[in-house]
Amino acid sequence: MSGNSVPLHALSKKQRALVEAVARTATFATMFAGVIDTHTANAVAPCAKAKWNGRLIGLAAYIGIGGASGVGKSPAAEPSMNHRRALITAHDTETLAAWQEHKGRMTAWHAEYAGNQRAIGKLASKGLPPNDAFASRLVELEQSRPKAPPSPPRTLERFTFAAVKEQTDQNRALLIAPDEGSAFLPELGKDLIGLLCSSWSGIPISFSRRGTGVTMVDPKITMVVPIQPDRLLAFWRTPQGRHALEIGLFARFLWYIADPSIVEPAPTSLPDVLALAEMQEFLGRCEDYFHEQIRLQQVGWDGQKILTFSPRAGRALESADRRIGSIRLEGASSSEMASLNKLHEQIIRYAARHHEFEGEEGPITAERVECAEEIALWSYENISRLINSEAQAPSRTDEDADRLHELLFRDLRVRDKIPEDVLRERAFNIGMASQGQFRKALAKLCAQEEVCAKDGMVHLNRRDSVGHILGRGGVH
Repeated sequence: MSGNSVPLHALSKKQRALVEAVARTATFATMFAGVIDTHTANAVAPCAKAKWNGRLIGLAAYIGIGGASGVGKSPAAEPSMNHRRALITAHDTETLAAWQEHKGRMTAWHAEYAGNQRAIGKLASKGLPPNDAFASRLVELEQSRPKAPPSPPRTLERFTFAAVKEQTDQNRALLIAPDEGSAFLPELGKDLIGLLCSSWSGIPISFSRRGTGVTMVDPKITMVVPIQPDRLLAFWRTPQGRHALEIGLFARFLWYIADPSIVEPAPTSLPDVLALAEMQEFLGRCEDYFHEQIRLQQVGWDGQKILTFSPRAGRALESADRRIGSIRLEGASSSEMASLNKLHEQIIRYAARHHEFEGEEGPITAERVECAEEIALWSYENISRLINSEAQAPSRTDEDADRLHELLFRDLRVRDKIPEDVLRERAFNIGMASQGQFRKALAKLCAQEEVCAKDGMVHLNRRDSVGHILGRGGVH
């Protein structure tokens, strides 16, 4: 599998200068460009939307950063993540007294609310008429619930439905940034995969909890998943991974995948990144939007900016849509088609968020759309190569069957038959850890008429002088 490096010329002038100032290799440039896009989306997406053909489109982004171990995924992410942590810590320190006071007010509020509920319950249990004063006071308490101090957008440490609901109540701008995608992805159940798909598409999610009924949750999630491509492929082979692929979760990602044909270690002599003027300007913009997200949360997210496209940009979007259509006609797998179906919106989102982050005035330009198209098509090429390499690779069962065949004929030198449980134990030693894995491999050999399995024994099929099988069998 070979690819091409991130098209730096498609980045804005400022961001290209930042990548070139930091990166020492083409691989690290790809990693770092993905980090820049992540934090651009994390800054802008909760604060603005794009308008196209009468439809408002959210600017959320899911970013996949792919590269082999040791190419610099973590070093690329570190400066921006450290800056974000510092902003959150400073805000928490500044508002600590206000939160302690709020906690005291909430304790008193809950006590009075519960007291009124108990009083109403006692009257009812004794068959006495209701006291309007208690009911009126409950209404007053509902209307005067203490308002929480401003809460900052946070990086979600535990990605669960309950954690998303809890954080969204405080500030619905969320960043999900696991250290390693190969550990994070297997934790995604169908409910969380559905949540991520809905959130990217701007669809509120229903959340139910015993005793509180059903509420709607509308998190504004930015997600970045660093992962080694071979581990992403391994995840796709699992039932959970196939479900995520088929439902379109990975079609919602932009993929910054380092060209695996270029073997470059992570640079060991990075400059003082935080001292670079380009980095200071970038982090300064991130900080501005950090505070804007706090302000918007306080006013119920009223006043989000609406970004529009110039007439020339509109024509550029129409041209991009036609090019995507021509790619569809070339033939694509269902997984590739899912990515193609999201590609036009990816172009809109990328162009809009970088236009806003750069502080450009007026409508989004055609040049911005053309650059976004190049990034989106490059991302599609990356994921398409991965999908096709997976389709062309031998299946896990095929590989296991080959190894089992080699074990039987070369290592064990079986000439007639072997107890199935003995073969199972020996297969465990060559990596077939589960019984299901072993049974699938054995069934494959039976289907290939190499062996037959009966009554707890695995028999080697013998052939006559012209190659015909003398006796047939299968896994029973």
